[in-house]
Amino acid sequence: MIDARNRHAADPGSRRRRGPGSRLLALGLAVLCLLAGCYGPVQYLEPFSKQRDVGCSGEPTVVVDVTYLGAGGFLIRHRDDARKINRAIMTGPFFSNPGLLRSLLGFPISADPTRIADLLPPVGDVTAILVGHAHYDHLMDTIYVAETSAPQATLYGNDTAVHIVNARPALRSRVRSLEPEAGDWRAPGQWKPLAGGGMRVMALRSEHAPQFLGVRAFGGAIDQDLTSLPNTAYGWKGGQTLAFLIDVLGEDGSPLLRFHYQDAASTPPLGFPPPMEMIDSHPVDVALLCVASFDEVPRYPEELMAALKPRHVVLAHWENFFSKRRPPPPLPFLDTLSFSMRLTSALPSGARWHTPLPGTTIRFCLP
Repeated sequence: MIDARNRHAADPGSRRRRGPGSRLLALGLAVLCLLAGCYGPVQYLEPFSKQRDVGCSGEPTVVVDVTYLGAGGFLIRHRDDARKINRAIMTGPFFSNPGLLRSLLGFPISADPTRIADLLPPVGDVTAILVGHAHYDHLMDTIYVAETSAPQATLYGNDTAVHIVNARPALRSRVRSLEPEAGDWRAPGQWKPLAGGGMRVMALRSEHAPQFLGVRAFGGAIDQDLTSLPNTAYGWKGGQTLAFLIDVLGEDGSPLLRFHYQDAASTPPLGFPPPMEMIDSHPVDVALLCVASFDEVPRYPEELMAALKPRHVVLAHWENFFSKRRPPPPLPFLDTLSFSMRLTSALPSGARWHTPLPGTTIRFCLP
């Protein structure tokens, strides 16, 4: 377990800036990777492309659909036919996928309207978009989607995300920081109502693992509103990384389904929730788990699984988000065999893990 006194030293939300040496190292590694085509076989992750039903029989009337959008993006939709309820929130989607060299060399990048239009499902009823940190692969497309496709959505992120989003005047009234209200493994944060009160979120202070060989790219924070969106990957500073507890609520306000969501791997116990008895008696049902950089931090995902004890784990951020290929290959250097073995051994008895391809839905049927 990490000592609490070292928590901020481990956090990429600190204001340290990395010089050109780090960029050259990262670039060199990227070139080697491109030449070698180095990533583990995708089969070890057992990806699937058809809807998977969990706990469903007959014609279910109360469901939560979780559609994977790529990178850290999920569309979470709660439907209750008897109560005529249809609520939807998202986590930050990513479809534009600028290439590895373009990103690391600092060439201009921006949201790709054509790819977003082709790959984004209907999200006009989405009322909240959660973003755990402000790197371009989480926030860049989110801003475009909020402006063009999700006009009802409020964006929730960290302080840095707010300062970036405020570069778009039309979104200033629709962005909120959850950083001041975040909890951690020792104490709960504040619940924030979502979806008209039908869902809620609690932010948790986390961190962003190094991307490769201990190098953290695109670190730092932004403490003033920007006047225009960043035009290179290095302008999209991460800020304080957050994880989230997300509850789908029943008619009496109690949790029907509880998610734990991370869009970056973290050093235990950063990103972990406090003991559930400090919140209520409902356990984490589904862990939405970031695979990228799992081996850059110790005992991930083993300690997270031990803390959450989820019934289901849904893998995200496993695919090569520098590539426009469909279906996508795994991330460069991702040891898919090691990850699958470690996750399988760490799962609680009876729990399952799932790897949806982008665009694929897992349906959780509720009593």
